[in-house]
This record gives sequence, C-alpha cells and structure tokens, in this order.
Amino acid sequence: ALVENLERGDAFEDVWQTTARMDVEHLFSVMPNKRYVYVIRRLILEEADPRIVAEELETNVDNLYNIKKRAISALTEIALKEVEKYEKRIHK
Repeated sequence: ALVENLERGDAFEDVWQTTARMDVEHLFSVMPNKRYVYVIRRLILEEADPRIVAEELETNVDNLYNIKKRAISALTEIALKEVEKYEKRIHK
C-alpha cells in the first residue's frame, strides 16, 4: 500500500508540475513584452548565468537586473488580472 501511495504521489506531482508549466506558459503568451519573457525564462526557469544573458541581450548585468525586476512586476500584474478574470467566471 505504501508503494502505491508513493506512486500516486509521484503521479500527482507530475500532474501538478505539468499544470504549473502550462499556467506559466499561458501567462508568458499574454505578456506583450517578449524580452521580459526571455529574461524570466533564462534567469529564473533555466537559471542561466546573468553575464551570459546580459551578453545575449547586448546589455550589462546591472541593466539586466532592472529588466528582471520590471519583468517580474509585469508578470505579477498579468497573473493577478488572470486570477480576477477566473474568479469572475466561476462566481457567475
């Protein structure tokens, strides 16, 4: 029984991770600034070295961190709007 529960837990974890990835990709798809998406994807999701990402974007690391901060703010704002839209749909 313990093994079955662990396997179900693993399956649940896989489903949760897949759902979370889909949610993030949806948020990325509605973000108008694709540079922000790139910065979040490279620095946070892929854990790329900031110096390399700065080179890729032809900027410096200090500016990259400013872009990252704005990107996270923009993503948060979009996520909150998406939650608000979802809540309006379920409370109709």
